Amino acid sequence: MSDEPSHLFCRVNPSLGKNPSLGPIPANLLVPSGAILVGFYILIEVLLSLDFVLFLLLSLWRVSTWWVVVGEKIWRFTHKVTVPGRCRNLRKCRFGDSLKLGV
Repeated sequence: MSDEPSHLFCRVNPSLGKNPSLGPIPANLLVPSGAILVGFYILIEVLLSLDFVLFLLLSLWRVSTWWVVVGEKIWRFTHKVTVPGRCRNLRKCRFGDSLKLGV
């Protein structure tokens, strides 16, 4: 009886339910991030002949913006933008009324 394996427990793969990634970069954002990097390199380095640091800054800004827009947990960033109470009805909204950050 002691030689029989226990049927009470089954082995489960710990990676089930997780999304594939390459380090901190989600796998579904690798191709768009690469396309952004190549596009910015061609635009900034080849066509405009600007500095490499500018290429790094602009491509980092664009890739991070893309991640916020299409990422999985975008509510962490976008839930802070609220509409002021007096401007909920857009027809009554005046020119000076705008969105504010609810930090």
